Amino acid sequence: MAITFDDRALLAALTRLEQACDDLGGVADQVEGEALGHAILGARRSVYDTAASPNYQRTGDYLRGFQARARATKNAATVTVWNDVSYAPYIEYGVGPNEMTPQQILAQARANPMQPLYFGRSGLKHTVAGPAVYPATVFALWRMQTLFAGKVREAMR
Repeated sequence: MAITFDDRALLAALTRLEQACDDLGGVADQVEGEALGHAILGARRSVYDTAASPNYQRTGDYLRGFQARARATKNAATVTVWNDVSYAPYIEYGVGPNEMTPQQILAQARANPMQPLYFGRSGLKHTVAGPAVYPATVFALWRMQTLFAGKVREAMR
């Protein structure tokens, strides 16, 4: 039994796949904004939309501290999310007996990447973890995979 390839069809399919790879920069740029939005939604849910502490004045610095950056080459794309406020790790991980490890946060975030995490943190329960960076990073990876897979499927039509 012989297998016959149509070189023209194969070349056309490879060209379309290469074009999908060429659009990784566009995918990363789109996801940069979406991941930043995910982090902000998580921070609002865990900090700003909760009961305030009578001992602390909310400044909004934490919310303004979120950053995201997209980088792409022909064959790779990354989106990095972070918060440059000095106390952000205390919110992200929690404190004392409520502290969570990065592995615990990642496991929870991977269960539903679209959903920001909420563990009951508030101004009154300020030692509970309120992760926003890790979930936004997991979301960014999931979203880039989803968008790129769509471009590959479209290229193969």
